Amino acid sequence: MKRNVGLLVAMFIALLSLPGCRSLLEPAPGEVLVHYTSAAHGHLPGFEGAPAYVPQPAVAHAETQQADPVPAVPDLWADLRKRMHLAKHLDQKRVQQEIRWIQRHPHYLPRLQARMQRYLPYIFTQTQLRDMPAELTLLPIVESALDTYAFSHGGAAGPWQFVRGTARQYGLEINDWYDGRRDIVASTDAALSYLADLHKRFDDWYLALAGYNAGQGNVSKAKRRNPGAGFFDLKLPRETQAYVPRLLALAAVIEDPQAYGLQLPVVTPEPSFATLKTHSQFQLDKLAEAVALDMETLYEWNPALSQWSTPPRGPHRIIVPLAVESPEQSLSNAQAAIDAVSPRARVDWKEVTVKPGDTLSAIARRHRTDVTSLQLANQLTSSRIRAGKKLLIPQNAQALSKSPHGTSSKQGALTYKVQSGDSLWSIARAHNVKLSSLIRRNHVGPRDTLAVGRTLTIPGKTGATRHVTRTVRYKVRKGDSLSRIANKFNVSIRQIANWNNLDTRRYLKPGQGLLLHVNVVGG
Repeated sequence: MKRNVGLLVAMFIALLSLPGCRSLLEPAPGEVLVHYTSAAHGHLPGFEGAPAYVPQPAVAHAETQQADPVPAVPDLWADLRKRMHLAKHLDQKRVQQEIRWIQRHPHYLPRLQARMQRYLPYIFTQTQLRDMPAELTLLPIVESALDTYAFSHGGAAGPWQFVRGTARQYGLEINDWYDGRRDIVASTDAALSYLADLHKRFDDWYLALAGYNAGQGNVSKAKRRNPGAGFFDLKLPRETQAYVPRLLALAAVIEDPQAYGLQLPVVTPEPSFATLKTHSQFQLDKLAEAVALDMETLYEWNPALSQWSTPPRGPHRIIVPLAVESPEQSLSNAQAAIDAVSPRARVDWKEVTVKPGDTLSAIARRHRTDVTSLQLANQLTSSRIRAGKKLLIPQNAQALSKSPHGTSSKQGALTYKVQSGDSLWSIARAHNVKLSSLIRRNHVGPRDTLAVGRTLTIPGKTGATRHVTRTVRYKVRKGDSLSRIANKFNVSIRQIANWNNLDTRRYLKPGQGLLLHVNVVGG
């Protein structure tokens, strides 16, 4: 029996040695043998239930024909690492605390993948054109999670979180038509200019970052109290003490994700968008038709736009997504289509502001139209108007046949994009509408789970400006009242009371937390 087994083994070995046969442990031509190595001798830290091993290509045997190398996927993180210049200060307790937060939330960065792919290649390119540390590319993640509609309780807006004063100081327009803080091109230029000025003042990137968060005056004051001290030794606001370490922690994780047991989402360095010239004010439904985009997509890529057209006084450009195939050709065709629209055909409407002493008939004569047309265009039930009111003036006979917000029945209606933690009940309460009306309008069941990112139409809500709602957590300050807070965020006292179950007869207390649902679009 033993002799038979030995004979079989010998025959098997001889068979494997014949030409054209290979070892079962060798890769076939065109194959790559893969083995698995532990990244951290066990489960990866921060990965709940994730596999403990990461695939790595093994070294092929010398006698085996090598497979053609698989082209490496372009990696923005690799480019970023090569141009990082800031010390991460991993010996600092606050930096380690922020790293641990990222490790405890391993899905945070993957959830931002779409936004990072959309905006980070552009921001990275701009930092490098200015010869700035690549770490600054990550700052909008810290500021806003790259949400162009982000809005803070202090009134800061956009991906770079500009307050109005600083925004205007750095050339960002904010009006009824356009908010440059939400424009990724304009706001990135302004933010990097601001950071460059702060660095010139302090000659230290850590202090420049602190100044971006706390204001250059607060950093200068802290420096006067402790001359020669670096960021980690200065007495700064608590928020700022965490702000700079948060950026350094994020940069450290991106520099060496395996060291922290984390996996980064795929982000390639190719640009995702380009800009096209509009030359003058341009109605968005006409623009959408020219560049072959639907209105929702056009608004999505141009969050700075607040109304039904581009701003009368500029900037005269729009942002469009790049086609995957032949981006240059598609851009050229789109620009040609815009250029082909006659200047007189670009808008069907003109907006004017009623001045003291104006009457509807006088405005109609001035703009060569009639009172009835003005009433129809502006949904007026009488000829009474007040100074400061904005009126739409039809520029041609066809204008009255459609809404200035576009031809779609959904244009001009208030829409809301579902966020994490939302429910039908909370959305209905936030917009002061009946739950049953919200359910009927959107054809959803009262117990349906809402997908994050789904767009709902709010019944009965229309207007000349767009609506994008964000939840703001506001801490009551000394001297605040319901009226003052309502005016600040352009909501009603009744809404604030409903959202927070408040008795309006009672005074607010400093430090009291309020939940506000704010329309972040509009001047």
